[in-house]
Amino acid sequence: MTPEEARAFIDQFENMDTVLDDSAVVDATDEQDRRNALEIIEDTLSDYGLEGLTDRVNAMLMEGSSVESVLIQIKDEDIFKDRFKGMFTRRRNGHPAISPAEYINLERDYRNLMETAGLPKNFYDSTDDFAEFIGNDLSVAEMSQRVSMAATAVANVNPELKNQLRELYGIGVENDGELVGYFLDPERGVSVIEQRLQMESAGLSAAAIQATGQGIAKPVARQLAGVQQVQQREISQRLAPQAGLTRSTLSDAGTTTTELAAAEFGLDSESTANIRRLRQTRQARSQRQAGSLATGMGVVGLGSSEIV
Repeated sequence: MTPEEARAFIDQFENMDTVLDDSAVVDATDEQDRRNALEIIEDTLSDYGLEGLTDRVNAMLMEGSSVESVLIQIKDEDIFKDRFKGMFTRRRNGHPAISPAEYINLERDYRNLMETAGLPKNFYDSTDDFAEFIGNDLSVAEMSQRVSMAATAVANVNPELKNQLRELYGIGVENDGELVGYFLDPERGVSVIEQRLQMESAGLSAAAIQATGQGIAKPVARQLAGVQQVQQREISQRLAPQAGLTRSTLSDAGTTTTELAAAEFGLDSESTANIRRLRQTRQARSQRQAGSLATGMGVVGLGSSEIV
């Protein structure tokens, strides 16, 4: 098999379902040509997410199978059916067939559209999402129109509604792209944002454990991550110096990291007041203890002087 024959196979593979030449048969030639040809096929199949078929395809071609025969068998493989499931859905729905190359180009155009619109990561950007679009013959132009309509709705919506979506549910905290996603598909938009909030709030609680030995309760962690957009480094920097307040003493039980975080980041006036009182109480007790120690030392000193 020569590199030229490999490229001919790749050309027919990329245009599968639109062009087939059953007269093409691959013959083995010298070793270097064979290796070059195999690399071409391996690289291309990898680009298409079909690297698992490389050995099988190479073996069939080297055995002298026709390109058409190999392509038919490729389409019968589960790996191919899973990677290009939208092609099979199109067939079931009665839409015109498309080639793998056209399929990949559609995926790229969908992805670019979502990124340009600023939609959240994991929102309509997976191969399963694209398979659904392709299977239902949803053109990039039609998808673009839907995104534009959602963006227009976000631009014209009552500003107070936008604020409440941000404050109550964390929708639109990152950027307006989250709101566009919410208007485009509320169920999907919420699930993507919820996933982000869960990861970020868990990260804040983990940082709090490292800083104080305790985590942060979920409601407060979610508020810090969603509305306040607090970063893990801020948790470490601002809570670590106050970790002592979370430890009990002989006179008080201390506070929780949750209350400390709520006070430090201004989430709850009651928590702020509680932390202020705790700090004042401990400072006053420390001053009394220091005074008592100083007085005791003074008495001892005078007594010694008198004895002397």
